[in-house]
Amino acid sequence: MTVTGLIDWPAALLAAHAAVARPADTRTATEQAVAAGPVFRNKEFPLSPVPVLVRADRAERLAPLLTRYADLLGKVVALYRTRREVRDFYGLGPTAEVLIDADRAVGDAPWVCRLDGYLEAGSERLRVLENNADSPAGTLFTARINDVVARIRSSSPHAMTYTGEHRFLDALRAAARAAGERDAGRCADPSRIAVLQPAGAPNVESVELVQSLRAAGVDAFLADPRGIEVDGDRARFDGKVVDLCWNKVNTVSWLAYCADPAFVDRWACAVRDTAMVHVNPFGARYVAENKLALAFVQQPEFADLFTAGERALVDGLLPWSRKLTPDAVDDDGGPLADRLLADPREFVLKQPYDIRGDGVTIGHDCAPDAWRDAVAAGLRAGHLVQRRVAPAGYPVVRAGSDQVQAMPISLDTYLFGGRVAGFGAKASRNTKVNVFQGGQKLAVHVIGGGS
Repeated sequence: MTVTGLIDWPAALLAAHAAVARPADTRTATEQAVAAGPVFRNKEFPLSPVPVLVRADRAERLAPLLTRYADLLGKVVALYRTRREVRDFYGLGPTAEVLIDADRAVGDAPWVCRLDGYLEAGSERLRVLENNADSPAGTLFTARINDVVARIRSSSPHAMTYTGEHRFLDALRAAARAAGERDAGRCADPSRIAVLQPAGAPNVESVELVQSLRAAGVDAFLADPRGIEVDGDRARFDGKVVDLCWNKVNTVSWLAYCADPAFVDRWACAVRDTAMVHVNPFGARYVAENKLALAFVQQPEFADLFTAGERALVDGLLPWSRKLTPDAVDDDGGPLADRLLADPREFVLKQPYDIRGDGVTIGHDCAPDAWRDAVAAGLRAGHLVQRRVAPAGYPVVRAGSDQVQAMPISLDTYLFGGRVAGFGAKASRNTKVNVFQGGQKLAVHVIGGGS
């Protein structure tokens, strides 16, 4: 089943018209809501008072598909654990295997993830472009921006809208309960939570998250992952006991830390032998978050590992994806590398892990020499090839302006414990729809049933 037509266009156009019809009033309402509300930006960007308005009936039909995909990612991690050919496909190496094998308390599926996607231009069919399960931004700020824009509009969005200051804390506590059910030695009711960030380099959302957790009565603190210590069945960071850690260190940085064998040994011991609950587990970080996961579930040689229903789910949600190797072929059976060089406008190349879109090369936005270099690098390293998805546009308004700008947008889904918590979005005039590539976040309100 595919779900199309997610945007409520009559409501969206009315909201955009209302915002620009009285620009001075819109600017005042926006400034007042921002001043009265909490911090919701890692990086400065203009706040559009017009949210992406998603139809509740479509969101309710889409949610079970995304839940099934999160479950499928857990199956992929389980296959990685048990089958050598899957580990060979990923090629992660012994360090990853040690950490993945040690970290089982929360299970194999990502407990917290953000599925980044585009609504296809024309059909508004959601295409999931990648899964961010290492340290997805927006776990706190998406709820806040949705709340701020709801105040500007004086609206009460549908229950599927991602709002509420403590939604993420609730998800972390649920992860601890699930870990406690699987392993009686785990802390099922965490009162001391570490938010992992490199010393001296916290981002705004991590600092705000710690303050939000403290306001809810949790002993929360920022911790450098290199400060991990194991003391019997307790884990500590620089001497401070922790019950649960939210690992906000992106995988690119994490891989650099793992060059130290002592670091790897301490972490393997901490996630295997102590009461600490690690969110997300290393299987989710190394395997499910790896962009090659989008190719693995589509590679013809692995088709027999999945049911017909799982393959249909993948076909409906994901764009065509393959691992780029010298033997890889396109749909016609010809060398995939040759197809990329002949038809760059149709494809995107992605490194397995990246941050802020830096590891993504888009063929139609790339000089010919740079594209050839990216293809050559992808062949050597086995990068992901994905068929390009053209995103739908949406009306974006700068508060105080009497003009509407149509901008390409993403539609990103947050899942906690495998269930849809709600949606976020980004908009940009640039080819990469990313806040750190010149874009901006948008609120997303699910509406329906008279909202």
